[in-house]
Amino acid sequence: MLETIFQHLQALKSQGSQLSPAQQGILTKTLENLSNSLEELAASRQFESATNNTAKLIELEKSNRIFERTVAQQASQLKQLQEQLDKELSQYRRDNQALIKSEAKLQKVLRNSPNIISLLEPDGRVRYHSAAVTRVLGYKPETRIGKVHGELIHPDDLLNWKAYFGRLLEHPGIAKPIKYRVRHADGSWVYLEAVGNSLLRDSSVQGIVISSWEIGERNQAELAIKESEFRYKIMSQITSDFAYSFRVTPDRKFVCEWATEAFARCTGYLPEELAASGWWSSDLVHPDDKQMLIEQLQEFADLRMGTNEYRIVNKKGEVRWVKDRWQAVWDKTEGRIVRLRGACQEISDRKQVELQLELANQVLQAQIQSSPLAINCTDSEGKVTIWNHASEKLFGWSAIEVLGQDPPHIPEGQKQDFEDILESLFNGKAQRGFEVSLLKKNGGWIDLCLFAAPVQDSSGNTIGTIKIFSDLSERKRIEEERKKLAGLQNMEEPFWVRYITPPKNSKKNTKKQLNINNETQMISLTAEKPDDSIDN
Repeated sequence: MLETIFQHLQALKSQGSQLSPAQQGILTKTLENLSNSLEELAASRQFESATNNTAKLIELEKSNRIFERTVAQQASQLKQLQEQLDKELSQYRRDNQALIKSEAKLQKVLRNSPNIISLLEPDGRVRYHSAAVTRVLGYKPETRIGKVHGELIHPDDLLNWKAYFGRLLEHPGIAKPIKYRVRHADGSWVYLEAVGNSLLRDSSVQGIVISSWEIGERNQAELAIKESEFRYKIMSQITSDFAYSFRVTPDRKFVCEWATEAFARCTGYLPEELAASGWWSSDLVHPDDKQMLIEQLQEFADLRMGTNEYRIVNKKGEVRWVKDRWQAVWDKTEGRIVRLRGACQEISDRKQVELQLELANQVLQAQIQSSPLAINCTDSEGKVTIWNHASEKLFGWSAIEVLGQDPPHIPEGQKQDFEDILESLFNGKAQRGFEVSLLKKNGGWIDLCLFAAPVQDSSGNTIGTIKIFSDLSERKRIEEERKKLAGLQNMEEPFWVRYITPPKNSKKNTKKQLNINNETQMISLTAEKPDDSIDN
């Protein structure tokens, strides 16, 4: 626009030559003023334009800087998003690989699992069977797909299975185990135990998972256990023996956990009638045995097991002997005895026999000690076990001196003979009525008649010997007297003896001679029949 005005001014200036000089001067001055004004205006507008451009440039620079920051931020976000995307892609690849491996492992587990894993539809048809169905039941998995699971179940177990499957349809989650029989491909019946898990509400499954396993051996074991328990129950009902279990509290008190039926039959008490401290401190134990039993049981922590024989008094007041074998259960965690188990056997009859045997033994010992004949007994090693009073009197050694020792009355020269005698005795041969000369404690000798026999146990094994000695000194003296009298009787009488009057005490001398003869005859009979005397 200013350029147009300048053009018009130039045109006016060129036309001013046609005016008067004065008018030309005024026009020229006016045109100069107008030109100056226009120049100023142009300069002003240029300045204003330049100023506006500078402001715009500044504003543009600000906008550029803001834009650059925004671009940088967006680039950073894009970089972060790219990095996150790369990470997610890497994680996805790893997860995908792990999933593939997991599925491979799952398939491998299913193929090699001893359990049959089955997936059933709500109508009971098979959607999936694991490979174990072939090993357990003999069917190929694909042949059972679409078949009703219950058609292989034993008729006697089918009703229970239907009720079990019905509960799975109504209640999601895992149900309790169930046992049933399934027909094998060969027609036999296989015992199975199964657990069902209802996943009908799980959109990824929408079925019922059945895990089943074979329990044939376990079922047989359970039947054997039941049979054993039945036999045990019968035995506990008919036997006098009973078992028990006590729990031991930290303060060493005994709490009865259980006792077999024979306990009530033997004692008349029920297990729950026992005191909390056990029957050992109750009225069940005989008063004379109670303290002894308690003292022994106080040491059971060190012994861990033991055997006691004691008397009990049953509810009727009858005294019974029992043999109690017990064992303590040690808990390593608590560091103490936590349980005491045992079994009691009634031994009243055996104790009665033992008492009778003890009494008979006492009587036998008294008879041996009271015997007028010397009696010695030795064990299998030849050591003296019995040396009665007659032996002490005959040989001079007391029983205290010889018991447990070798017989002291055998001289060195006769030891071999006695060893031969012992050997024959241990072979079961008795030695009866032969003469021996043995030593006395005072160093003298004594002539004896020896009767010896083996001592055998209930099995017929020789466990020792018994020897009976009879003093021959008096018999030999009487035999000497008899020989002297016999010699006198065989002498010829002088002719004048018949004419001599016998002395007045002839009857007394004759009686004395008859007594000597009679005694000699009795000893002779004893010597001639030694076997009869030892048998009697």
